[in-house]
Amino acid sequence: MSKRIEEEVRKQTYIENVINMIMDGNSSDIEQLGEDGEEDEEEWTPQTMHDDGSSDSSDEEDYQEESVAQTSTEVEIPTTTQDTIRKESVKANAQRKEYRWRKIKYQAPSIDFIASVEEGTEDRCDWTPYMYFKQFVTDEMLEETAEQTNLYSVQKEGKSVNTTAKEIEQVLGMYIHMGLVQMSSVRAYWEMETRLPAVCHVMSRDRFLKLLTVIHFQDNLSVSDDAKKDKLWKLRPWLQKLGEQFLCIPPEESHAVDEIMVPFKGKSHLRVYMPAKPHKWGFKMWGRAGQSGFLYDFDICQGAENPDREKSEVGVTGEAVLKMTSTLPAGKNHKVFADNYFTSVPLVQHLKERGIHYVGTIRMNRMKHCTMMDEKELKKNGRGSMNFRVNQENNIVVRWYDNKAVNLISSFVGTEPVGNVKRWDRKSKTHIMVPRPAIVETYNKFMGGVDLLDMLSALYKFSFRSRRWYMYIWWNTVTVAVINAWNLYRRDQKKLNPKKKPVPLRRCGRPLSSPEETPTPPVKDQAAVCLDVRRDGIDHFPTWETRQRCKHCTGNHFSHVYCEKCEALQVVPQTEPL
Repeated sequence: MSKRIEEEVRKQTYIENVINMIMDGNSSDIEQLGEDGEEDEEEWTPQTMHDDGSSDSSDEEDYQEESVAQTSTEVEIPTTTQDTIRKESVKANAQRKEYRWRKIKYQAPSIDFIASVEEGTEDRCDWTPYMYFKQFVTDEMLEETAEQTNLYSVQKEGKSVNTTAKEIEQVLGMYIHMGLVQMSSVRAYWEMETRLPAVCHVMSRDRFLKLLTVIHFQDNLSVSDDAKKDKLWKLRPWLQKLGEQFLCIPPEESHAVDEIMVPFKGKSHLRVYMPAKPHKWGFKMWGRAGQSGFLYDFDICQGAENPDREKSEVGVTGEAVLKMTSTLPAGKNHKVFADNYFTSVPLVQHLKERGIHYVGTIRMNRMKHCTMMDEKELKKNGRGSMNFRVNQENNIVVRWYDNKAVNLISSFVGTEPVGNVKRWDRKSKTHIMVPRPAIVETYNKFMGGVDLLDMLSALYKFSFRSRRWYMYIWWNTVTVAVINAWNLYRRDQKKLNPKKKPVPLRRCGRPLSSPEETPTPPVKDQAAVCLDVRRDGIDHFPTWETRQRCKHCTGNHFSHVYCEKCEALQVVPQTEPL
């Protein structure tokens, strides 16, 4: 009994020391977290906490201070002094910071965006689509791919396939054309009934299929064991150089970080299953895209790199956001948006310290000590009702009720100004106006960058079947390069010639006025030959047909000689006057 009484006395002494430390105010963590610069702030006092986490204080009055739910853990009580307890408390707080949430007025910070100086816009005023594409898929990348392909063919078959960078470029062009005109199989583009001149006249079928089996990007025999720990080591040179070209473009103000799925149902140790995605099986990528759908940075998810290491306070998904935003310049007031899969309070603070603001949906179990109105109370108040809390770092959490409650956190935008959004009311069977806070409007406006990229990628993508799983990722990067080239072209057109309508991602002919009307055959003299095709120096063979006037001659000359390749493209042949 005496030992039990002594233990009770020790516990009581420990509790008194902790309370004295809190009420002292010199080294208290609570007082430090509550400093907001208010002169008339009331002194903090502990309140009774119920089992469900709710307190006796009311949340209905505006701007009323919230109390913090104190957590306690069962520890062994040593016979130590009060100074020792204070040192241990400060050390524990240094490892993990606690946030105090209160219902006070949110002061939005200054978020004026400092744009990077963009060079080369005037130099690209006369660029062709081919030149925009070569901005990202450079000649150096194609030459290295051709070299590694020849080396791999020797290692695999004993003889070189003798390909060149220009031939690899032709393969990419054929792939893009196959995406524009979808057929049931690759061989259908060379069959007599379904042949496509833009594909079959560039390269023979057997040569194209042969190159698909030996295209390579890394020497298998010269890679070290440490480099092979990277599960994408066979594709890493291409991914690294393509990512560097994407980062050369000055970033926009708003960016969205989200997941990108590359569809794949074959066998691979990187394949994942995500039932909530449109493509449930495939490779998962992290991507950071601008509002226009331009992909600035990406990385393929390879699972846990080091499962034995200590967990970060931002979590695995939060580290993905930090990695995607590490290539953003600090202090420029960029805005980053992400969903609740990535968002946490420490992540918002980490980005804020680098001068990057954040808005995202968040799960309530990631916000400790933040008590807000539950969904039932908001539902009673009707659609458009909201509740918010602000912490000591001037970050705001807003819970807004529409069809259901949604939670958002932000470091630069709050509830004001409150706008209205049209919603359908089932009871009255009419449209009603529902109040919507500014944080929700901002999130909906800028969050769809990666989704826009996914939509554009799925429009004109031809799916090749291959036993090498990493080839699916390579074809996806080629599609993304085309989309980025188109986005860069639209950005230049908006600055150089804003009144001119930009060319769409896929050129479409003029629609017919009626279904019965038959299109008139194009006049060859009015067609414009692409300069890149005329001067590529590949497969321009002469043929002899009806004598006509030469378009490319300055004088009034005639010729019987036509270019077989340009004739297939329905353009006037390139000939010299006879």
